[in-house]
Amino acid sequence: MNSGHRRFVVVVGLLAVAALAGCREQEQGRPLTYEKGVYQGQPDDALADDTLETLRQRAQRQSYN
Repeated sequence: MNSGHRRFVVVVGLLAVAALAGCREQEQGRPLTYEKGVYQGQPDDALADDTLETLRQRAQRQSYN
């Protein structure tokens, strides 16, 4: 193999490795199409009652009424 052919093979190999590195596991299975106005994510976890009460009290202290 001459040096030009070897260099070409190395460049193609590096590009292939770079392309495969972009396929992270956490990106697999994600939606690729979206519907306008429709949330497709996971639902939020419900807040505990004591957390809700703390937030209500904080909002009440910020009220101008």
